[in-house]
Order: sequence, then structure tokens, then C-alpha cells
Amino acid sequence: METQVIVELFPLFSVASPETIEWIISVADEEHYAQNEEIIKENDCGKAIYFIISGWVKVRSRDSSQELTLEILSKGDFWGEMEILDEPLKCIDVVALSEVHLISISAQRFLQMLFKDPQVHHKMLQLSVKRYRYLYRRLQLRQQKPKIRLIKALIKFAETYGKLTSEGLEILQFTNQDLADASGISREECQNIIIQLQNQGCIEINTIQQTLSLTNLKQLNHFAKQI
Repeated sequence: METQVIVELFPLFSVASPETIEWIISVADEEHYAQNEEIIKENDCGKAIYFIISGWVKVRSRDSSQELTLEILSKGDFWGEMEILDEPLKCIDVVALSEVHLISISAQRFLQMLFKDPQVHHKMLQLSVKRYRYLYRRLQLRQQKPKIRLIKALIKFAETYGKLTSEGLEILQFTNQDLADASGISREECQNIIIQLQNQGCIEINTIQQTLSLTNLKQLNHFAKQI
């Protein structure tokens, strides 16, 4: 990995000193995963922090009766810091939703980095607060109608990770269950709303490329405010 790539791709390292960046490059491991491959197995959290270079992953909770998607992350995101800084969560794993390229830093070296560079430590606190604020807003959305929740989830994914194409903002085509979990609605509600949005010309799905494009972001924002 080149220094400039790390600084531009990951906000956490935008404030890091040149020495810290060089050290990160020397200790980080590059990893590749195929679609549907498990990245972190259940009860195996807390050993490293992971930074996504490309691809999509989902963090999920699993028990004997059900599976729940907690987060969907993509390029520029990271996960695993909470399990390093606090007690690791049980029954949590991470799986690749597409081909994934990432770098990992062991827990011990990640903690060394935080002590080594106060600016990175402070930035980590800022990003953690931002993530908690987003989760709080997701909880607030539980009071709103399913269509609002789903549309806002799609807009968030598109604005954070979307690729601009001739069709619009393109993201991965998630399964209805993953998208329902991310929106806090039922799978049946998700399926019906997706069909509505397709009929209204707001989204297009390419099943061959496994992509979903937001083709009318203005209209989607309007729906989110008016429903």
C-alpha cells in the first residue's frame, strides 16, 4: 500500500504523522476474500482491526434461532476497534458480500499506534462518536414508516459508498433480508417497497452485475421527507 492511498482512503489516518503512516504500512497485512467468505469467525473478534480497501462486508449477529445483519460497510470503513478497546462481543461474525480487499492491524499494534500518535487517537474518538450518532439515528427511525427507513438506508449507502455511473449512484444489490435488517423493517415490507421504487423509476437493479442504482436521488429525498 502506498502512503497517499492510505491517507486518502481512510479518514482515521488523515491526521497521522508521516512516521505513523510508514509504521502502519510496515505492520499491516493485506488480505483478500471471495464473495460469501467468512472474514471473522464467530467468537473470534478482538484480535485485529480491519480497514476496507474495496468491496462490501456485513457484520452480523448469529444464534441458534436467527441471524441479524447489524452493519453493512464498504470502502474507507473499518471495524473491530470496539472489540479491541473493550470486551469482545459474542456471537458476532463478519462475511464478505462481494470480493473484498482489506488491510488488518493486530490488536497489540493498533493500541501501540494510538499511544504513539495522539492525533490518530483523537481522530479515532471522533469517528467512534460519529458511528454511535448514526446508530442512535437508526434507532430514532424506528418511529417512522417502513418506506422512510428503507429509503434513508439506501440514500446513506449511496452517498457514503456509491459509485457515480450513467444510471445514477450505484451500490451493491443487497439481499432483501440484509437490507431489511439494515433498515429495521421486515423482509416482506422491504421486498414490496423495492418493487414500488422500481416502478416509480427511483431505482434500477442489475441482477447480472449484482448492483442497485439510485436513478432519481432527488425524488427519493422528496419521498423521505413527505411520507
